[in-house]
Amino acid sequence: MKSISVFAIILGIVLISGTLPSQSFADVISPRQQMKLDFTNDQIICAEGLVKVTKNTSDKVSCVKPSTAEKLADNGWAKPLSEKKLEEIQSKKLKKGEVAGTITKIATLKQLSEKTTGAKSSTNAYSYIFEACGTTKLVKAPEIFVTSDSETKSVKLASPLKPSSCYTSSVNIKAADPNSISAVLLNKGGISEKVSTLESQIADLKTKISDAKAKLPKSNSDSPDSENITNIVSMKKDLKELQDQLRRYLMVLYVPPNTKVSKLDLPKSITGQPLEGMSTNLISVTESVAPTGSSNADLKRFNVVFEACAGTQSIRLPVITVTSDTESVDVKLINRIIPESCQVGITRINALDSESIMPTISGNSGVSKQIKSLETQISEMEAALADKRSNLGDLISKKLDSSTEPIALKLTQEISDLRNDILENRVKLNALLLKAS
Repeated sequence: MKSISVFAIILGIVLISGTLPSQSFADVISPRQQMKLDFTNDQIICAEGLVKVTKNTSDKVSCVKPSTAEKLADNGWAKPLSEKKLEEIQSKKLKKGEVAGTITKIATLKQLSEKTTGAKSSTNAYSYIFEACGTTKLVKAPEIFVTSDSETKSVKLASPLKPSSCYTSSVNIKAADPNSISAVLLNKGGISEKVSTLESQIADLKTKISDAKAKLPKSNSDSPDSENITNIVSMKKDLKELQDQLRRYLMVLYVPPNTKVSKLDLPKSITGQPLEGMSTNLISVTESVAPTGSSNADLKRFNVVFEACAGTQSIRLPVITVTSDTESVDVKLINRIIPESCQVGITRINALDSESIMPTISGNSGVSKQIKSLETQISEMEAALADKRSNLGDLISKKLDSSTEPIALKLTQEISDLRNDILENRVKLNALLLKAS
């Protein structure tokens, strides 16, 4: 009984510590927060170096250290570990990982305090200005752990840290002694590597789909190769799965530390009207394999090839509804359609009469406008952030005086505000893309 009690205490410490700042791991939000994004157990992403385990009695997922995962399974708290999971644990035990960059102090500036009444506080607010430098790995969302004699906090930077490059930024923190303030980079680059791999796989698959679509007939007079169509449909399914996985990674990567997912204004539903200036044309309809499970001998299955064209505005995630005399199918096109251009789509549909098959534009202008608006906002904020970091670096490179120090302090606050806005908008954008996909 005593051993069980001790184990329960240790387990509680392990699980609680997963929600606290850690100087070993960084990048993604906790499994509990991910569940609030409607992620399933299979979709939960663990921070670098941690292993996903499932509680035996409730199917609750936790991310723990490799050695802890084995203990939890051995003690019956977690479900038995598969051979694949044991290989992952062994790999993570061997691969400790090096921190992907350094944080070097440049200056510590005392912030201007507002007039207050009452007893004087022993702590003050400071702007800790530093240089972040990458080593050999790309870090998509650098996270630094800042400590002082009065406060600890994790701060996620909005700009990627490129290999062998540096940039100036700042963090606001309270301290009694400004010399006690220090910061370290948490990231080891593993999550960024995963994101880069997904991006590469998506780019390669898009190229293959584009090459396959180039072989499709340009008119209904030629019959498309059935094997080619089957290949395109299969690749599009694989592409959607990769894109959805990437969007989930980016969502959990960009949530600012200590920000509750429930506080983010994430999209709840996807609605809209047909996009102005958009058109769609039927390219070919050819008979495919006979539909299964139908009692109607006259019912046939058809391969449908169509094109969707944009007007003067670009279109994100357009939806085309293909209808027949027996059913309708929504086709979500995977790529953005640039102005005055077209994208080819493929689907299969059942029909009694092939002449009844027709593609129409579905309602999706709300999605396209929301995506475009968020992308524009993020781009503008990133440009503003880069300018303010550059201006701060220029100021710090010179000796600060009574006239320039307030300017530097103002820049540090603006950098902090922009950083959080960029991160939150990136989460919203990828949530919208995921929901609309």
